Amino acid sequence: MLTNINAAPTLLTPRLRLRPHRADDLASCVELWQDPVVTRHTTGRPLTRQDVWTRLLRHPGHWALLGFGYWVAEERESGRLMGEVGLGRFKRDVLAGRAELAKVPEAGWVLLPWAHGRGYAHEAVTAVLDWRDGQLPGNETFCLIQPENLASLRLAAKVGFLERESVGEGSEEVRLLVRESR
Repeated sequence: MLTNINAAPTLLTPRLRLRPHRADDLASCVELWQDPVVTRHTTGRPLTRQDVWTRLLRHPGHWALLGFGYWVAEERESGRLMGEVGLGRFKRDVLAGRAELAKVPEAGWVLLPWAHGRGYAHEAVTAVLDWRDGQLPGNETFCLIQPENLASLRLAAKVGFLERESVGEGSEEVRLLVRESR
């Protein structure tokens, strides 16, 4: 197997392992991205297996081209995949013309419902932001969250994101939150 020096580093927390994506994660990632609770506030619909595969492939591309990206989040004790968490640069249409955000990493997280309410998201996002603060230049990170996603808005506030404004319109409206590095 080829190894990539630009792959995601493995991050360990007391209960979690954040590690690079692997091809054999496909079935677990399909479970994640076809779960209606997960997709309600993210893609808006379950993804096909092919779409999940393409999504999985883009994660190593982020690391290779940008030096940051997403991790698989898994329970250390069981090894069970619970979700994905990380930083991206997605060049979202809703942010077109926002030059101040063009080089700022966008934080994101998504966990399977069985992992909700256990503090796993807070633990994972904190590990990612700590890594970001120590490894990447600049001092800002942003995230985009749908206004109905109260759990993610609470988590964002807990880890230091402050709401700056709403962007987009109608069903495309999201909250833009920004965090200064510590």
